[in-house]
Amino acid sequence: MNTNTPFLSCFVVVVAAVSLLLPGSLCAQESDEDRARQILEDYRGALVVVTVKGVLKATTSGEPLPDREQQRRTLGVTIRDDGLLAVSNAAIDASVGLEGQQARVEEDIVKIQSASTEFSDIEISYGDSTLLNGKVVRQDVDADIAFILPDPAEAKALDKDFPKIDLTQFAATAQTADQVVALSRSSAVYGYMPTIVMGRITGVFKGDRTFFVTDAGTAQGVPVFSLDGKPIGLTVVRIVSGRPSGVLGTLSAGSIQVMANLAPTE
Repeated sequence: MNTNTPFLSCFVVVVAAVSLLLPGSLCAQESDEDRARQILEDYRGALVVVTVKGVLKATTSGEPLPDREQQRRTLGVTIRDDGLLAVSNAAIDASVGLEGQQARVEEDIVKIQSASTEFSDIEISYGDSTLLNGKVVRQDVDADIAFILPDPAEAKALDKDFPKIDLTQFAATAQTADQVVALSRSSAVYGYMPTIVMGRITGVFKGDRTFFVTDAGTAQGVPVFSLDGKPIGLTVVRIVSGRPSGVLGTLSAGSIQVMANLAPTE
C-alpha cells in the first residue's frame, strides 16, 4: 500500500486551488516589454514633431548683431485637451544663454546685452498626416520648458481631437533604480516613427524643481514613464545660471503641470 497517495492528492488539490486564485500562471504574467509596447500604443498619438521658424535678435555693447533667421525641429508632447504642447525651450529658442556672451562684429569684439527670438511660423506634425499651425504661449527659460498651442480654428475645422499625456497622473513614488520607458520618434530617415527606449532612473535631483536622471531620456522633448504607464516627466536641458549646460534631465511631470496651468487657453 502506497502511504504517499493521500499526501499527493492533497498537494494536487492545493496547487489547483492556488491556480484558481491567481489571475494567470507565472509564465503568463505581463513582461516589461509587453508593458512598454502598451505604453507606446496608449500614447503614440500624443507624440508630435514641431518645426519652428523665427528671427534671432540681439543687442550688444557696440554695433548690433544682424538678425539671423532660425529654423529648428524638435519633439514635443500633447498635455491638454485643447492640444497644448510641452517642448524643451532651448530646442526652439536660439537666444537661450546668449546674454553676456561675446560676439564678433566685423573687427570688433562686443558683449551681447540682450537676445530674443521672434517666432514667425510654427508647424505641428501629429504623425497621422495632420499638420496644424501653432504659437508659443509661455516660456520658462530656467526650467527649459515652452508651451505651444495649436491654432484652435484649424483644429476645429479638421475636427481634430488631441490624445494627451495626463501629467496630473504622475508617478509620485518614482525613485532611483526604478525601470522606466521613454517614448520618442525616429529621424526623418525612418519617417519619424514612434520608438521606445527602456532604462532606469539613475538618480533624482531635488532643488527648486525635481529632475530625474535616466538612461532612457536620450533627447529633448522625450516623455518618460514608469512601467505602470504613469508619466515621470519630460527630458529637457539643465539650465545653469541662465545658460544651457548641455546635460539632459527629466523634469518632473508635476512641475510641468504647475507651469501648464498658467499657460493661456487661446
